[in-house]
Amino acid sequence: MNRQKMLSVILGMVLTTLPLQAQDEAKESTGTPETSQPKPAKQVQQDDESARQTAEAEFSKLLTGATLVGNFTTDSDEPVDPAKLLRPDRYELATVNKVKDNFWLFVYVHKGVPIPLTMKVLWAGKTPVLTLDEFTIAGMGTFSARLMFHGDRYAGTWQHGKVGGLMFGKIESAAFKRDRLANPPRKTAPPKQSEPAPNE
Repeated sequence: MNRQKMLSVILGMVLTTLPLQAQDEAKESTGTPETSQPKPAKQVQQDDESARQTAEAEFSKLLTGATLVGNFTTDSDEPVDPAKLLRPDRYELATVNKVKDNFWLFVYVHKGVPIPLTMKVLWAGKTPVLTLDEFTIAGMGTFSARLMFHGDRYAGTWQHGKVGGLMFGKIESAAFKRDRLANPPRKTAPPKQSEPAPNE
């Protein structure tokens, strides 16, 4: 092999290794591994359980001592006057705590009397959904419902026998009510109307 051919072979070998060296140097400079290792299944399960426990604790804190203040509608096959469509709704809660699995104890205060109700709460991701199927409350009747809680709002459907409709409103948390008591809204007097000029 003459000298010119030998130089061309060496030059070719050097040029083919340059891209590989550049890739290795880039990986070392960024510290990025060639392939990201997925989390073990056990770690993923622990993370999910931790997130659920956090969400459950926040849900309990949100509703304990809270009042649901909103409106409900009643389904009708006949035309309904829009002014009469919404009817006020209010539910006071003393405590809300998880019992076991998907069951929670809601202590509902009805006319000053606490009524303990063990009801099912299912989760859509981080969103709790109160789920009732033919749930009987002594002295009140049998109900079915789906009630979603998100932020400081709730919304869902209700059914009582053959009558049903929608319900929605705001969650007045215990902290909100304490703050409102400490800082009640100021009532401002309506502006005075200017008196008409006397007739000359």
